[in-house]
Amino acid sequence: MPGFVRLFAAIAATIAAVESHTPSHFNSTVDKESIPVMSHLLTTDLTFTHAIQVTTTSIHSDGNQLGLTGRIAQMDNCWRKLKKYTRVMMVDGVGESERVLTISKYCLRCTRGIPYNEYVLDLGSLSSDPAALKGASYSYINGMTNDARLLHEYYEIQQNEILGPEGIFNIPTLDRFVPPTEVGGKGNFYLTTIAHLEHHAEQLEYLVSVHKLPNLYLEVVATIRHIVVPQIASSSTSSSAPGVPCVYVSSSERSGCVEGVRRSTFLLAPWMIDQMRGSFNRLLYMPKAVPRSYKNPFCLNPELDWKTLEDRYLEGDVLQIDSLMTDVCLRELRRFAQEGTLFYDFKRSYFGAYLDEGVREFDWINILIDEFRERFPRVIGSMPLSTAWFYKYDSLESHAGGIGIHADQAAVNINIWLTEDDANLDKTSGGLVIYDTAPPREEVYDPEKFFVWNQDIMEGYRQNWLKEHGAKNITVPFKENRAAVFDSKRLHATDTYHFKPGYTNRRINLTLLFGDGRDQEGKTDEVEKMSNKVFKNMGATGGY
Repeated sequence: MPGFVRLFAAIAATIAAVESHTPSHFNSTVDKESIPVMSHLLTTDLTFTHAIQVTTTSIHSDGNQLGLTGRIAQMDNCWRKLKKYTRVMMVDGVGESERVLTISKYCLRCTRGIPYNEYVLDLGSLSSDPAALKGASYSYINGMTNDARLLHEYYEIQQNEILGPEGIFNIPTLDRFVPPTEVGGKGNFYLTTIAHLEHHAEQLEYLVSVHKLPNLYLEVVATIRHIVVPQIASSSTSSSAPGVPCVYVSSSERSGCVEGVRRSTFLLAPWMIDQMRGSFNRLLYMPKAVPRSYKNPFCLNPELDWKTLEDRYLEGDVLQIDSLMTDVCLRELRRFAQEGTLFYDFKRSYFGAYLDEGVREFDWINILIDEFRERFPRVIGSMPLSTAWFYKYDSLESHAGGIGIHADQAAVNINIWLTEDDANLDKTSGGLVIYDTAPPREEVYDPEKFFVWNQDIMEGYRQNWLKEHGAKNITVPFKENRAAVFDSKRLHATDTYHFKPGYTNRRINLTLLFGDGRDQEGKTDEVEKMSNKVFKNMGATGGY
């Protein structure tokens, strides 16, 4: 049987099986660990290496006979396994990481769906047959829509936790990470902001323009902009005054809306998820890296004086490293952030893609991490990677500010800026404000206290605390291919930023955190003060 026929037979069987096994209501107390889909794989010694077989557009075929209860439980189970094996990957050696990475890829696709490009590539010869490719594209997006509808019953149970009128709920911003199928934190299939949805539309439009996704996705773009977003904005909580409707035509054309309407958190109605064809917060496209080669062997710039940089860091300086990466590495990391549909988490003015949901799959990330260990043996060496993320900023919400004053529970913080310089409208800003003061030691040592300390609602308290303790700060301005490297205990914040509108002009930073940051033996002062110097490396080409 040809691959094309087998594929569509599998899809038909999946739909029939789901329709016949969907229960009348979802039992939210199901023992998710009892779902068999992962048990044969993830309780072994991590030797699973065979290729992922694509038989549906979302989750593995082992779940086809599970019905709604089983498939939702399967996705949540995959999500927890994904978190678990990311932690293993961060502390493991290179050889072990390769095996764990294979499992992490499997778990991500179980949770977030098979990317369109992998789905089509799995069809083999279809890629050279326009008619068949068009049919496969419709099959893919219809499969996503069907899968999204299976979540509705589970959604109805979850929305009982949220008080509000029928349809669209305006709820407080949440910061905890939860499985994508549960309403209770960012990064799931239901919670979003208008700015987040507009980013989703812009990214789909961009991917179509660079021929990564078919034109079919422009239908989703139009639906988001002209149906879903205006409907969300019309809810009573978005109106600036009673009886004055919020009319939202576009991000630049609206009337009667509250000032923060684009960054308010909303719970989508099921019909909206359907209208977006099940595409929201899904892994629709995973970029493939240009291979490392003898022509492009490095990610970090080999011409930099890494020994001097390491010396200055150990003396307590904040490092400003210009011309940090080679051209190919910079280009590839920027492309990954622009093309990868991994930005599931939303904040007040920016969106996040994280190590445990696809970032670690991109080869140049791993090359970058390994080379930092090699170049900074005394600063990083064998120190485990704590976490990593990309943040992509909303140019139109720059007045809301970026990340507030905070510290990271790590030892070494590396912030790298990827957006082209032409996008930055103010060359003196857009970077990081870094203080010479760490949070109180008890806040760093206790994870729960540290979480509370870093909340947005505590911003005013942190500002007053810094004033009371006479904290000083330095600023490292934004520049393409520049890094700020500093002791992660230092309090720091995003500087004011002003970037051009447009998808490719969004401010993008990549953050790498190494080590735990709680090894402070011998530190007895309640307030730890560090140097207030910045070592400005001018890079291999010199100048700014």
